[in-house]
Amino acid sequence: MVENRALGGDDYLLKIELALKSYPVPGTFLHIKPTREGSDPLLRRAFSIYDYDEHEGVIEVLYKVFGRGSYILSRVRAGELLDVLGPLGTGFEIPKLDRQLIMVGGGVGIPPIYLLAKCCLREKFPAERITFLCGFADKTDLVLAERVKKLNLRTEFSTDDGSFGYHGYVSELLRVTLEAGFDATKTNIYACGPEGMLAAIKRVAQEREIRCYLSLESIMPCGVGTCLGCVVKKTGEERYHRVCREGPVFDANEVEL
Repeated sequence: MVENRALGGDDYLLKIELALKSYPVPGTFLHIKPTREGSDPLLRRAFSIYDYDEHEGVIEVLYKVFGRGSYILSRVRAGELLDVLGPLGTGFEIPKLDRQLIMVGGGVGIPPIYLLAKCCLREKFPAERITFLCGFADKTDLVLAERVKKLNLRTEFSTDDGSFGYHGYVSELLRVTLEAGFDATKTNIYACGPEGMLAAIKRVAQEREIRCYLSLESIMPCGVGTCLGCVVKKTGEERYHRVCREGPVFDANEVEL
């Protein structure tokens, strides 16, 4: 592990030396377990890939301390070993260059959407065709969007308490943004964040018949599809997708939220 830097509050940036054969697909994730406490935690935790320095061979994870596993990870220092598996999962596909893209990240759901935006720009997607919406509970988490602002895209913010940007949920900001005149037949929506946020974004997309792709956040005990601990119901069926294997990225119409 190269660095584990506190960004303020409960937010951390983790840098891991991990040379990959190719640039990571946005939406894929790493399965990480600290080794300093022995068998505690027992299982790895899933973290979305935030960024990758292909010249240095360093992969980055942006995370927030929520529970015991992420707390133990936040105590790890440079030079310590981590048990890492990945990249894992099915990520986003880079869209055709003629699409208008609206990317929505809620809190720690920003990393896979940021990486998607960066990969689109790497593939020469026109920056003026990308709109990035960042949603937070309050302005204390704005540090999570520092790199988004550096992409020089049209970027807008919402906070639940109105302390910065649009006062309200980011799904409501999405409605306002769409009213500015997006052609539903030429627009894609990409989102990652809490389930309630994704459910609201799915409803907005379906109302306007806009293509929508969601990166689901879930506890993934095994990370490879064997334990069935992260399933999500398929739309209209008594069957399930494994978030860690078939996802975490899904067409919004494929899953029930």
